[in-house]
Amino acid sequence: MAARKPLTVKARRRLIVTGILVAAAAAGYLASLALYPAPLISRNQRVRQVIGLPLEEAERELTAQGFRVKVASGGEQDPTLPEGYVTWQEPVSRIALPEGSQVELTVSSGAAPVTVPDVVQFDTTDARRVLGAVGLVVGTVDSLIGSADPGVILGTRPAAGVTLGPGATVDLIVSRGPAAIRIPNLVGMPEAAGRAQLEALGLRVGRVRKVTGRSPGTIVGQTPRAGVQAARGSRIDLTVSEARRP
Repeated sequence: MAARKPLTVKARRRLIVTGILVAAAAAGYLASLALYPAPLISRNQRVRQVIGLPLEEAERELTAQGFRVKVASGGEQDPTLPEGYVTWQEPVSRIALPEGSQVELTVSSGAAPVTVPDVVQFDTTDARRVLGAVGLVVGTVDSLIGSADPGVILGTRPAAGVTLGPGATVDLIVSRGPAAIRIPNLVGMPEAAGRAQLEALGLRVGRVRKVTGRSPGTIVGQTPRAGVQAARGSRIDLTVSEARRP
């Protein structure tokens, strides 16, 4: 077996320096472990999607991943998410971040208030559509006698211009149509007086038929007959006597 050659002075120096460097590196590593127990190389995590979750649940999800959560001040109005739900996150989901990174959440302050629209003179079907389009709900529908046609909106409760929360109820006041009027007995009255009485009651003269008879200018017949109920604005046909032609 061949004898080993003795190390040269230069080789011995190299071994000594190498040993010193290894010892220093080991000491530094042990010191870092003592001062910083956490791993020196952090693991990245993909940020979870928390938009649409209640704030408390979103905070739990992100904290469990090792992130810090910051809630943006003020919030924002959202037509679909209730108050207290997350509407946005920064950074967005699936972005990889080191543990301890911050994720900022924006929270819904609820839907914007709604102004009751003016639906007077709309028919009931169109009024329902307009109210539904702005996020309001039709409540009770009351009817009143009015000059407008049946089914036409006379007003709302609350009135147009009032501010309500989304989903609030608005009651409708709908025309039942003009009041029924009892047709008076015009037979025997002068035509001019009969016309005046009909107009005073809210009725109108329809066709006027002339017949030969006594007392020219006198009403001798009417259609509909006296005592019948008629809507305001209805036409009453008259038969008026005129002098016999020579």
